[in-house]
Amino acid sequence: MLKGLKCLVTGASSGIGRATCLVLSGYGALVVGTGRNEASLQLLKDQGGVVDYIVADLVQEGECQRVVEAAAKTLHGLTTVVNAAGVLHGGAMGSIDMENYMRNMKCNAQAPFEIMIHAIPYLKQEKERFPSIVNVSSVNGKQAFAGCASYCMSKAAIDQLTRCASVDLAKAGIRVNAVNPGVIETNLQKTGGQTDEQYASFLKRSIETTHPLSASLGRVGQPDEVGELIAFLASSKAQFLTGECIAIDGGRQNLGAR
Repeated sequence: MLKGLKCLVTGASSGIGRATCLVLSGYGALVVGTGRNEASLQLLKDQGGVVDYIVADLVQEGECQRVVEAAAKTLHGLTTVVNAAGVLHGGAMGSIDMENYMRNMKCNAQAPFEIMIHAIPYLKQEKERFPSIVNVSSVNGKQAFAGCASYCMSKAAIDQLTRCASVDLAKAGIRVNAVNPGVIETNLQKTGGQTDEQYASFLKRSIETTHPLSASLGRVGQPDEVGELIAFLASSKAQFLTGECIAIDGGRQNLGAR
């Protein structure tokens, strides 16, 4: 399905990024992953999820360019970029400061923007292979939630970047789409500050109250399910699909805030 694709995936050391590497590789793509946890990246390589990896912190100056150039060198070009790296630093307006804003925006909006800037010249050289960019956004980019203002802003920015870039890059044959997950079982909330007990309660409420499909499934979304959607968007089967921000949220956005 994806044989011949040369993919760079950010956030590859955990969660959706890691699962996406495994899915893409399973369909025959060549994948280079980047993330901050070298041990996790090495395990991913040992499992066949990537042909190689780059340890990097994308919010540091110059790292996005270094990562793109290194991945393109390893893969002899790039056909596909998946911006899956992300953080969640919560906080309501009236209590947060500029540090909170910058921590969310730098990782969730600025880094994907920089990755795209440096990747576009390589993608333009692969028009016959249906080059594409897939950004991992969030249901938070589509609707308002209390207690996470700057995080929601960062995801709304990615959605708009996706739409604008899809128009600008269409003449080059580069498609740009986004996926907007609801609650997916990853370490995102824990790294954002939730304790194990708080996270267990958060999952329980997500299943019973806020995600309509979860009640029947008895679970929230899984990282590989998002990876499968990303794989479709990266494939030639989606060659007439661009500028879309597709919710994969068990119906969360249709329910409204609760």
